[in-house]
Amino acid sequence: MTYSFSQSAPPIGRRPILIKGKDVRCYYPLFVMLAMAAIILLVFWFGSRYPQLFHKMEDMGHHQLLSFIWNAELLKASLNAGFIERWWVSFVNWIWSMRIGMSFGLALGTLLHTLFEFYPPKIGGNIYLNTLKGVVMGAPAAVCVNCAVPVACGLTRGKANVESALGFMFSSPTLNFIVVSMVFAGLPWYYGAIQYSLIALVLFVFVPLIVHWHNRTNKDEDDDQGTPTCSIPLYKECEETFLQSAKHVVREYGKNLWKLIKTAVPFMLVAALLSSLAMELLPLKSIFAEVNPLVLTGTALITVLLPIPIALDVMTAQQLYSQQVPPPYVMLFLFTLGTYSFLPMSYLWTEVSKKLAIMLYAMFVLLGLVAAFTVTLFA
Repeated sequence: MTYSFSQSAPPIGRRPILIKGKDVRCYYPLFVMLAMAAIILLVFWFGSRYPQLFHKMEDMGHHQLLSFIWNAELLKASLNAGFIERWWVSFVNWIWSMRIGMSFGLALGTLLHTLFEFYPPKIGGNIYLNTLKGVVMGAPAAVCVNCAVPVACGLTRGKANVESALGFMFSSPTLNFIVVSMVFAGLPWYYGAIQYSLIALVLFVFVPLIVHWHNRTNKDEDDDQGTPTCSIPLYKECEETFLQSAKHVVREYGKNLWKLIKTAVPFMLVAALLSSLAMELLPLKSIFAEVNPLVLTGTALITVLLPIPIALDVMTAQQLYSQQVPPPYVMLFLFTLGTYSFLPMSYLWTEVSKKLAIMLYAMFVLLGLVAAFTVTLFA
C-alpha cells in the first residue's frame, strides 16, 4: 500500500533535508507512529498473544473446557448456581478473556486510523490484491475476529478498502500458524482440509465477489445515511519540529481512540450478554444426541454469531471430537465459531453496509452447513 504525502514550503532560514524529494519533517509523524506500532506489537505479540497461543496448544486435549465462549476464569459459579448467577459469571469471564485482545485491537485500529489521517492511502482498484493485503496483515496479527473489528474499523475509517478490512478480520483468527497447527494436530486431517478449503473460498472468492457487488450497487449508501461515520480531516503540514509532530500525533491518536472506544465497547458488552445467554439456553446435550438437518441449521444460525477468543473454536472442536459428538457438529463448531460473530456483523452494519453484513452472515451459515455435511464423506 502506498501513501501520498503533502508538503508545505519550509520555513525561511531552514534548509530542508530531503528524502525522495520531500522535506524530512513531512515524515516526522510517520516516525512517531512506527515507534508506537513497534511498541504495541511487541508488547502484545511477545508479552501476551504468542505465549498464550503456545499455552493453548499445550493444553489442547489435556484439560476440560469450562465454556465454549470464554477460556479465562475470573469468577467461578457456585455449585448450586441459578440461571442469573451462571449468566453473570459467563458474562464477566467472557470480558476477562477478551480484555487483552480487544485492547490490542483498539490500540492498533486507532493507530491505523491516525496513520491514514496523516498519510492518506492511494487505494488500488484490484479487489483481489487488496484482499490479499488484508490477509498478509491479518494472519500474523493473531487476534480473534472480535478483536480484529477495531483494526478493520481503523482501516475503513482511514479510507482503506472494505476488502482489506474483511481480509484482515477473517484471516487473523484462522490463518495464524499456531492455530493452523492446532487444527491438524488435534483433529483428523480431513477436518483441517475442509476448514481451510472453505476459508480460502471465503477470502479469495466470496469476499472479492461480494465486495465487487457491494461497490457496484451501493455507491451512494453512505451519502444516504447523512454525515459519513468514517470521514476524517487530513493533515497537510510539514513545518513542525519532531516534538511538535509527536504531540500532534498523540493528540490525534487520543481523539481517535476515544471515538473507537465509544463505537466498539458497547457492542462488546452486548455481545458478551447475548453470547452468555445463548450458552445458558442452548440444550447442547439434546442437540448432540442426533444429526438432524433442521437442528444443525438452527445451531449454525447461533454459533456463527457467538464471539469467542482466538483458538477456542479449535479447542472446542477437539473436545467435542474426543467426546464422540457426531462429526457434523464437530465440523460445524470448528468452522462457524470464531470466523464471524455479532461484533463484526454490528461493525459492518453500522459502518459499511447492512446488506453486506447480512450477506456475510448468511454466507458463513451456509458454508458451515456445507462443512458439516462434507465431513460425513470422510468420518
